[in-house]
Amino acid sequence: MLTAFDDYLTHQTSDSFASVATSDRNFFDRYYFGCHDLTGDTFLVIAMGAYPNVGVMDAFATCVQRHDKQFVVRASRALGTDRSQSVVGPIGVEVIEGLRKIRVWCDPNEWGLDFDLTFEGLTAPFEEPHFNRRAGNKIVMDYSRLTQSGRWSGKLSVGGESHDVAQNGWWGARDHSWGIRPVGDREPPGAPDANASRGFYWNWSPMQFGDRALMYTVSENDDATRWHEAAAFLYPDGRDLEELSVVRHDWKLKKGTRRFDGGSVLLARPDGGELLVEFEPLTQLHMAGAGYAYLGDLWRHGQYHGELEVEGETWDITNEEFLTTIQGQNQTVCKVTAGGLSGYGIIELIIFGLYEPYGFNALTDVAE
Repeated sequence: MLTAFDDYLTHQTSDSFASVATSDRNFFDRYYFGCHDLTGDTFLVIAMGAYPNVGVMDAFATCVQRHDKQFVVRASRALGTDRSQSVVGPIGVEVIEGLRKIRVWCDPNEWGLDFDLTFEGLTAPFEEPHFNRRAGNKIVMDYSRLTQSGRWSGKLSVGGESHDVAQNGWWGARDHSWGIRPVGDREPPGAPDANASRGFYWNWSPMQFGDRALMYTVSENDDATRWHEAAAFLYPDGRDLEELSVVRHDWKLKKGTRRFDGGSVLLARPDGGELLVEFEPLTQLHMAGAGYAYLGDLWRHGQYHGELEVEGETWDITNEEFLTTIQGQNQTVCKVTAGGLSGYGIIELIIFGLYEPYGFNALTDVAE
């Protein structure tokens, strides 16, 4: 089966682009975008993914406005064989200039969230170390990801309020990941793995300052053994990146939850010097609204909902009882200081199951 991509000199296998190199149902190819103003009033996240081996393409847009409402628009369609059409219902992504400039949009709809925005990278993307993780003999993660900080321009309307988005006041980041990671409906568990970690800790933060970007990410097991990490300064003028190492993270969590509430990370420079990066939270968004749902019956990436399904809703995120139904993955826009630098960043935090460093010795433990 031929596709539009097959006319480009980019083949990686002997097959057409209608097929990927593995039959693993969990193969995915996904965009993420985060856009925020510098006051912390508005934070928008967009995600779009293709899942060739389950025949689905889906997209999500979700926006927090003034710390009390989170607006959600989500769409899913049958993928077919042509992944060149990166549009799902009202949501679309267009690559204007590879690794540099990308347009995203959501057409006007009944759920009060629409936009037409262009992201432009501040620096070249950062290629994170390859992700490779097993559960017993089964590969559960085998994928690549690039992350890029940048600035936004265009139009955004949320909750009846319109914003002129200009690069000097709207910052953010985007990533693109592809490979194998659990998607869609859960698979049967199979035999238990006696050596499996009892917890999952995940930290990811693209930051930017006036003339440079800083990338930081760490993933750990329940006992804090680290299985993935990276940190680096990146510069817009073509200078080589400055690779850093992660010494430790020290986060505060909101009482009675596992949600991020500020803190710091200590990095080490190549010359042995240390860099303390401190985070002051501005606004928090719940990633269940962008398809990253792990509990209950919320939509998840890669689920089949028919030929085309579009829906939306508005969440009251001041309601703590409601937040327990969407708990898990969150992202927070922060003011960031690093040495003499000041800027802004997005930090993502996930802590599932047990995690000894923060005193989570049972599945239901929360911050005191």
